[in-house]
Amino acid sequence: MSFGGPFWATPTTAAISSQLLGLFGQSELSAWVIPCITTAATVTILLFGANSDLFGRRPFLLCSCLFGAVGYIICARANSTHMLIAGLCLNGVASGMSGIALIAVPELIANKYRHIGIVIADLMVYLFIIIGPVVARFTLLHDDDRWRYLYWAGFILQAITLIGLFFLYHPPKHPRGIPWKEAVRGLDWIGGILFCIGAVLILVAIVYTTYLPATDVKVIVCFAVGFATIIAFGLWEHFGNVRFPLCPTDIFASNMGREFAVPFCLTFFVVGYFYGVAVIYPTMLNAFYVDENTSVSEELLLTLPSSLPLVFGAFLLTAFGRKVGHWKWSMTLSVVSLVTWGSLLALITPHNKGMMISFVALAQLSYGWAAYLSVTYTQLGVPQEMLGISGGLAGTARYAGGAIASACYSTAIANGYASKAAALIPKAALEAGLPDSSLEAVTAAAGGGAKALADIPGVTTAVIEAVVDASKWASAHGLRNAALVSMAFGLTGVILCLFLEDIEPKMTPKIEIFLTNDALAEKNKYN
Repeated sequence: MSFGGPFWATPTTAAISSQLLGLFGQSELSAWVIPCITTAATVTILLFGANSDLFGRRPFLLCSCLFGAVGYIICARANSTHMLIAGLCLNGVASGMSGIALIAVPELIANKYRHIGIVIADLMVYLFIIIGPVVARFTLLHDDDRWRYLYWAGFILQAITLIGLFFLYHPPKHPRGIPWKEAVRGLDWIGGILFCIGAVLILVAIVYTTYLPATDVKVIVCFAVGFATIIAFGLWEHFGNVRFPLCPTDIFASNMGREFAVPFCLTFFVVGYFYGVAVIYPTMLNAFYVDENTSVSEELLLTLPSSLPLVFGAFLLTAFGRKVGHWKWSMTLSVVSLVTWGSLLALITPHNKGMMISFVALAQLSYGWAAYLSVTYTQLGVPQEMLGISGGLAGTARYAGGAIASACYSTAIANGYASKAAALIPKAALEAGLPDSSLEAVTAAAGGGAKALADIPGVTTAVIEAVVDASKWASAHGLRNAALVSMAFGLTGVILCLFLEDIEPKMTPKIEIFLTNDALAEKNKYN
């Protein structure tokens, strides 16, 4: 079910986009290529996830395939950054809608296997997680249009998914037993508008901070209006007395917040911490481990430590989750493990490759367990009739957490590199014999490596070696800053784990939903 959106949630997106930006040229617009996906997904997953409780899961999943297919076609045919962003926005919408698959699959399985159902819902995503970065890296090695085939492949998979869902997937049309006309009249129209405006403005402001000063009027206005609108959304949800709110406040208050509010916040911080590794590792590869002398096979193998362990962690949860039991402490230990190995990335230097790859792999292994178990907690934290609301809110937390965290880590890396490079590079260049007249040019070109330095007057082999080495140490400083910033997300997640409730009493043999084309369809409370 989830072919479309999650494909673009993998590192494949960044790798392909890097190739495209090289073809279409660099500009401020380039900064929006990835955020346009997460912004669209953040909005749509709450709107459509919550309303799938009223109108059924099937219409939204079919629409996600249509949006995704059109988006892939536009991306495959793109000849400018504008066109690429248009296609990726549609992919973002599809990604948000297809997040409903994380609800639709587990509800067809006994509650005690809920964690397994969530992993099954992302089964095809694992293929993309593993081969996506490899294929993208391979594509980047060729200066032709091969990247377009990756988008055409996405279109084909969307088409196959659409056909399969149309003929085979027939869940109840009214999960809450409310007629569609009545549901439309009771929709949270005002809440939806307020949330869309607020979320988009905040995420836009975050993107602005990646290439504008924090004091720029665009950043300040977007943040101020965005947060004010989100506060208005929260007040409306609490006092608006709408019949079918997008965000019922009573689910946050249940069991003093331990039933849903804590898992909801935990999802935000776990995903936020994961993005630390997702940002740090590719930067690490490009800065230290991959250059013009690296073989294709080694370059492709280096993409695996950030993908294979994640899949293995999800497999371990599927195979041994119930045997281990003690769900609260299982969740806590997995988050502690994630934070421990991720934080140890702060020990990075240009020369400890084996250690860093090991830490990345162990962090991703921990994330594979923690991520899917956190989703299980959010789903079991609400009544079945509100499962779509739970999924929409949890999905919003995941996408928003990723967007905010990515901006934080990228800023930490950039600022850390800039401050350290300003101190290390001029000193190293002058000590290696560079004339003062060429210092400004060398400092500006240092990030481009040996090729960018070679043609500058006065630059010798010794100068190149010294500047490249200084640039690597400056990169290590920036990456260390990002790893330290990630600890704020991780430690908050550990504290939240201590307030989780035990979900074992909810892990029952009961199956919540049966397909209407199934022999047991009459067991559904509503159809």
